[in-house]
Amino acid sequence: MTARRHRLEQLTARWHERHEARRSSLAEAGTLPAADPEREARAGTFFPWKTESPAEYAARYGAEMTGYTYDAYTYTDPALQAWLSELGAILRARGRRC
Repeated sequence: MTARRHRLEQLTARWHERHEARRSSLAEAGTLPAADPEREARAGTFFPWKTESPAEYAARYGAEMTGYTYDAYTYTDPALQAWLSELGAILRARGRRC
């Protein structure tokens, strides 16, 4: 591993730790911020939440999802919210830092 690659992995790991600590704290307090309209639109169209389970999606794409942040926000559609939250939980349970 090159020194540059090692440094990038260190920085990424530090970001993951900070992001997860903030997300967990806000989620436990019930104060996750609302997704802005652009993020909400992307989430609703990017993820196949109406046709595929979070587990199926994670099985296909989880290894590439190194910076998943969609579960750090609340959404107006409760079904979309639940799907995104479950996906985040699956990724974290697999050891992926989201």
